[in-house]
Amino acid sequence: MKKINKLDEMQEQKLLKIEHNGCWLAFWGLLISLFVQLFFYGPGDFKTLAGEWIVFMILALYIVIACLKNNIWDRRLSATPETNLKISLIAGFVLGIAFTIISYRNYHKLLGSVAAGIFMLILTFAGCFIALSAAAVIYRKRVEHIENEETSENEKE
Repeated sequence: MKKINKLDEMQEQKLLKIEHNGCWLAFWGLLISLFVQLFFYGPGDFKTLAGEWIVFMILALYIVIACLKNNIWDRRLSATPETNLKISLIAGFVLGIAFTIISYRNYHKLLGSVAAGIFMLILTFAGCFIALSAAAVIYRKRVEHIENEETSENEKE
């Protein structure tokens, strides 16, 4: 059975915008929910975070894989090491601060909390930078491959 689209072009664009906003609302809502639960329950109780974490990771992986498959990086950012460094530092600082606060709240040891925060900052920074750099390499190779195909097709004509 063939599906018939009953929407005109304007309605289709509006629906795509609604779905786009809903996807990002879910993504950021889940991320905020994870942080709130981390603050209330701490990182040791994964059972309270498991559902949101699984849905968040599936959504994040889907977005990354779909964008790489379609040769899309970002509307405003470029796939450069400098951009990856900045984004990784931001992610590292956010998680580092969050874990410092959580650790201090749980154990009331300032030095230990700062050490935990620094450890998470470094770990998050490294993981994020490696993942972004790998994705950027894949993205650039795919774009280069497509550009080479287009060049060879133009030369044949």
